[in-house]
Amino acid sequence: MNRLLKASVCLVLLAPLTANADELIYLPDAKGIELFKGAELGAQYFALASALDSEHILTFCGPATIAAVMNSLGGPRLVSQRLYPWPFFTQENIFTAENEKVKPYPMVEHEGLVLSQLAQFFTNLGATAEFKHADTFDANTLRDTVKAVLADPSKRLVINYSRRPIGQNGDGHISPVAAYDADSDRVLMLDVAKYKYPPVWLTIADLYKGMATTDTGSNAMRGFVVVSK
Repeated sequence: MNRLLKASVCLVLLAPLTANADELIYLPDAKGIELFKGAELGAQYFALASALDSEHILTFCGPATIAAVMNSLGGPRLVSQRLYPWPFFTQENIFTAENEKVKPYPMVEHEGLVLSQLAQFFTNLGATAEFKHADTFDANTLRDTVKAVLADPSKRLVINYSRRPIGQNGDGHISPVAAYDADSDRVLMLDVAKYKYPPVWLTIADLYKGMATTDTGSNAMRGFVVVSK
């Protein structure tokens, strides 16, 4: 099988949407806007949305998420040659010498990043990153983590999940969480594949289902990374 089809990447697969696709609530919809207005934890949306760039290629959900999260945290930024003299994390300049040793650009371009590599990229860029695979926690722990991270302006939550169980086309994907609505028990995922899907409100239960899937690039379950500056 082609390695590109096995990796933890943002691939456009032609499989039909699953039944619960009808239950997805997208942010631009009337119900999505209503949820955002009532969300108890939504402040991080503004910093993340302002920094979010669409992934440049189908395998770059990881780099696009890393750049957005690092820019949103407000710490020191790298100077991009193309944007000189303005410092800004991009999907290219996050590939520092240290990160090239974790996984070089051509390999990420071919097969994306797995959870441990994602966390190491953040660490090498000066952040603190702690990751957990979904077989080490349950949906209740995920909910508690979402609440704790979204309540702390110095932290961000990045999710590695499969699109299949949540009713979207595709498979392995990486994107940040931007808000939580307690009444509906939904999190707002800021999808870095902006050409494909807008931000979506997912229930904690559905998000956990998407995380509790095996990433064939690592033969381990997907999960989350808590990033701190």
